[in-house]
Amino acid sequence: MIKISSGSRQPQREPWTMDRLIYERSIALGLSINENSNITYTSHLNSYLTFCRLHDLPVGPTEQTLSFFTVFMSSHIKPDSVDSYLSRIANQLEGFFPNVRKNRNSILVSQTLAGCKCCFGTPVNCKRPLSKTDILFVILQIGSSKSHDDMLFLAMITTGVDALLRLAAMAFPDKLKSRNYKKVTLRHTVNVSPTLYSFHLPGHKADRATALAEAGAPPYLIQAIGRWTSATFQIYIRKNPVILQALLYGRPPDSSRVNL
Repeated sequence: MIKISSGSRQPQREPWTMDRLIYERSIALGLSINENSNITYTSHLNSYLTFCRLHDLPVGPTEQTLSFFTVFMSSHIKPDSVDSYLSRIANQLEGFFPNVRKNRNSILVSQTLAGCKCCFGTPVNCKRPLSKTDILFVILQIGSSKSHDDMLFLAMITTGVDALLRLAAMAFPDKLKSRNYKKVTLRHTVNVSPTLYSFHLPGHKADRATALAEAGAPPYLIQAIGRWTSATFQIYIRKNPVILQALLYGRPPDSSRVNL
């Protein structure tokens, strides 16, 4: 038995019963994935179970079954999505099949997925990011409208761009189980003044780095705001040519720019 070193000072803590250890661990495991992600994970598991039923295969996630699932699904959806499916299926089945992650990362499954990306892969088609000109166009078109929908849309698009928010942070899902108050801005945090309005974000937001680059923010500041490591930030720039262009040609803020 390994002995505790004589110089170690450990605080006095009350021991837990085995029932409490199991109970507290169950709560921690239940909170490891938020409700929205769990719904998605369950949906992907249902796709796997449906595949097994259609082809009369055992549910056990062997290398053979997972490779068959990979090639079948890649002919219907993007192989990159199948990659995510496999990881989430492994997460859901790990409690029943301890070797599922090992099988998911096996050479057979990995090479099958790599081959499917070559056979069925499609080029990435990114939407053009919104510019200040786009926002001004929307304001000119519906800025004087009295329609509730128009006013709501205008408020969401202007707020979302300037506050670097995604749509999910400004709207609630229709499904009650998907709603999470930790991910939305609460009404009591909003402050309105004659010249501006502000509110507290529900959590740290590290997206929309392109907007900061277009505004002339230096790379080190964008990296600090996003809390990226140097290596991660460099990878992000390489994979997103839009932000690279913004970093190269973005102008520093001046009085001639439009503030919304």
